[in-house]
Amino acid sequence: MNRAAAGLTLLACAPLVLTGCGGPSHGAFVKKADAICSAFASGAGTLPKPTKYTQVVAYVDRNLPLYEAALRKLAALNPAAQDKAAVAQWLAADRRVATALHALGQAALRHNLPAVTSAAEQVRAAGLASSEAADAIGLTVCGR
Repeated sequence: MNRAAAGLTLLACAPLVLTGCGGPSHGAFVKKADAICSAFASGAGTLPKPTKYTQVVAYVDRNLPLYEAALRKLAALNPAAQDKAAVAQWLAADRRVATALHALGQAALRHNLPAVTSAAEQVRAAGLASSEAADAIGLTVCGR
């Protein structure tokens, strides 16, 4: 779950730095994205080894809205032209994390252990893909 939470994190951002051609710079994008991811991480809880379905539901209920809000903020950023494809890949992985988290919460509400196990694996796999994509972009907070 920490990988899922790591997919997003900073909100207090520096002003947008523009490159000579009028578009955002790679460094400015990285700084803003990492700020959104940092803010997410500071508000998100970690999932201890749950022993009850209610613990999983509480985790998802607390963290999924924060994750989705951070994802919306990240999607609203304008990456440098050379980063657009990599950022799209990263955000797609983060959307898979959100979808899997939702499925995890729903499975826990139904007390469906096989579905909980499957959704948890989907969260892990999507979180790993998000982390790898964030690393490829050069993000230092997102993806941790």
